[in-house]
Amino acid sequence: MSVKLIGRTTNLYGKTLWEILGNLRTTGVGRLVTRNSYNRYEEPSFFKVLSVEPTAQIDDKPRKVIVHAEKIFRGKRYKEPVEIYSVSYKPDYRLIPKDEEQLWWDRLANCKPREKFVPGSIELPPLMRLVLERDNKDSNIKLPLKIRGGRDNIAQTDTTKTALYSPSFFKNQQSS
Repeated sequence: MSVKLIGRTTNLYGKTLWEILGNLRTTGVGRLVTRNSYNRYEEPSFFKVLSVEPTAQIDDKPRKVIVHAEKIFRGKRYKEPVEIYSVSYKPDYRLIPKDEEQLWWDRLANCKPREKFVPGSIELPPLMRLVLERDNKDSNIKLPLKIRGGRDNIAQTDTTKTALYSPSFFKNQQSS
């Protein structure tokens, strides 16, 4: 008889922050921790633990912990320490061994700044263009693309470029 798995799959693997930091001397202050979901990026992404505050255990819920850390994300060092609390229960963290810590700092020092330029506008979808042509209106209108601002977003708009419309334009967008 074969086993049939039911439910959602997860792409998280590793340990929770409490499992890692709770077993270390001085609760891991000064150590480097990374998330396994950051492995998708070429640039180094990790946290340097500054302080740890345990929280009360609530029934059968996963244990959360408040961690103040220096964050390095995709080769960019944050000016202010971040507080990790809401995602500390996720089993997605990995402790960087002491003998590998210098390699991570060297990777950060050798990391070149990343740039990403996206087109400033996109052509109309085919059906919308047909409707405008049918109504004798200007069908050469370009739709402007707006970039969401954010702490981690480094994309810039190149207003000289116009992207061709395709159904998969917004999926797996490649930078050029």
